[in-house]
Formats: sequence, C-alpha cells, structure tokens
Amino acid sequence: MPPSAYERRKDPQKVRAALIEATTTMIAAHGLAGVTVDAVAKAAGVTKGGLFHHFHSKQALIDGVHDLIVADAEARFAALIADDPEPHGCFTRALLNSVFNPHQIGDAAPARTLCLAMLADPALQRRWAAWTEQQVARHAATDDNVPCAIVRLAADGVWLSSLHDADTPPPVSQAVRDALCAMTYPDG
Repeated sequence: MPPSAYERRKDPQKVRAALIEATTTMIAAHGLAGVTVDAVAKAAGVTKGGLFHHFHSKQALIDGVHDLIVADAEARFAALIADDPEPHGCFTRALLNSVFNPHQIGDAAPARTLCLAMLADPALQRRWAAWTEQQVARHAATDDNVPCAIVRLAADGVWLSSLHDADTPPPVSQAVRDALCAMTYPDG
C-alpha cells in the first residue's frame, strides 16, 4: 500500500527515491522514449506536481538516474581502489574489473540500460564525458599515462560490445583480459 500524501510530505527522500526507481524501471522496460512524466508520477504514487517539486523535467529525472548509477559506481570503485595494493593504475584496474565483473558495480541492468540510452542522448553523453574527465583528473597521479588510457578505451569498447546481452559475459578471452590488466601496472 503506497504511503499517504501526509507520509510522503514527511519524507521527501523516499519520494525522490521512488521517482528515480520508477524512472529506472521505465528506462529498462521501454527506453528513454517510453519515459513520461505522467507514467513516472503514477508508478511512484505521486502527483505530477509532486514529481515537479523534486525534478523540474523529464531530463532532470533521467539525470537523477544517471547520478545514482554514477554515485554507486564511484563508491564501488573507491572500495576496489582501497583494496588494491598497487597505486599505479588503480582506477583503471577498478574500471576494467567492473567491466569484466559487472556485479561489482551493483545491479548492472540499470547501468546497461542507461548506457544504451546514452548512445542516442547528447545530454547523457555530455554528462558521462564530464564524469570520465573528472575521474581521470582525480586519479592523474596514478593513472595519467598512455597504457592506462589505452586500457580505459579498451574497457569502453568491451562494455559497449557487451550491451546487447546482459546475460552474456563480455566477449573477450582471458588472455586479453590479463594483457589489459598487466598494462595498468608500472612495468606493464
């Protein structure tokens, strides 16, 4: 049973989370074109006015989904980096590991769906490019080198090639995986 309007007003975080969840579900089921403000509001159990109180537009909802997925990925990358005994290339290895082991970045389905949507949405492309540039700058001391850049580009390619089938691992041999990982180390 959905919470009453009074309960929702008392917990705007829950309303926002319900709107993001409804948007994520709709993107997964119908793509970006299938996301409508009316449908998201209805699925989240709020009025359109309630939705617009939290998100001023459909694009803001989609940006909210993107931000949630990115925040989750950043937290998981941070954990992988913290567990990595070799600082050199640690961010690139975390990224590579997440591509070959998507369960390490949480539920991969919303991220996969959003990535597919990103191919057709310039606003999402710009947001992703800005995030990537920010991460490379943040990890410049350990990952700003040609081999790591090549590995990140290869990881992007592997990720893109795996988007068509969420149940199939990326189509890359273990030897290629090992070679990419080796490139992230100082003597790689």
